[in-house]
Amino acid sequence: MNLRKGKVMIKMALSLLSAHILPALAIFVAAFMQGITGFGLVIIAAPLLMLFYDPKQAILLMFVVGLFMSIMQAFLVRRDAQYKLIGVLFVGFLLAQPVGLWIFTHFSADQLKLLVSTVLLISLLLMQFTHHRFSLCHRHSLIAGFLSGICGLTTGMGGPPLILYLAYTKMTPAQLRGTSVIFFLFSGMLSIAYFMANGVSMTQAASESIYMLPALAVGLLLGNAAAHHVSVKLFRFMIFFMLYFICAYMFYSLLVG
Repeated sequence: MNLRKGKVMIKMALSLLSAHILPALAIFVAAFMQGITGFGLVIIAAPLLMLFYDPKQAILLMFVVGLFMSIMQAFLVRRDAQYKLIGVLFVGFLLAQPVGLWIFTHFSADQLKLLVSTVLLISLLLMQFTHHRFSLCHRHSLIAGFLSGICGLTTGMGGPPLILYLAYTKMTPAQLRGTSVIFFLFSGMLSIAYFMANGVSMTQAASESIYMLPALAVGLLLGNAAAHHVSVKLFRFMIFFMLYFICAYMFYSLLVG
């Protein structure tokens, strides 16, 4: 009897593990790209996870996984962060929270998926073809923080507005990386607290994230190691190719669904 019960438990455990292999693989690929290029975890993983989870659950899951990623990276990049700039960005992010939460709670799953796809496509096009330079000032930083807050709470991808802003200033790559990581550390904690304070349960997202953390850690470590030996230009091309494919697939699934 005990042997049969043990076999059933092992079978259930293996079934549960297999159900998380592909989502964990998506996190690994996204973390690997993050380790090489300094960005990309959420913008790659969020659309991929929507292939396996309900869009709203995928967004909550990305907040939890993204917070763990920021914690892992924060210690390494904290000295490069521009903390005064982070403060201004954070004010804009705070102002966006009520608007973002309203969109998240009032839009359907398909509407959120369409919003994610549209934000992703526009971000990709801007990142590839825009060469406008921004000056680092309070007004631009507040706007970037506000847009990051809207995108973060509604799509799980707060990165595109911030990266588009900081990448076209005179910040060094190290400063951009450090500032982004520390900003997303604080903004991630705030967003999770804001969701919970407004009755949005994070329990399922937290439990699902347990299966993602090993893939996240391994992907980041391997990505950081590969960054010294692999052409960043090649991997940037791979990121854009993958994201365009994901974006096209999501639009297709909405049309045929």
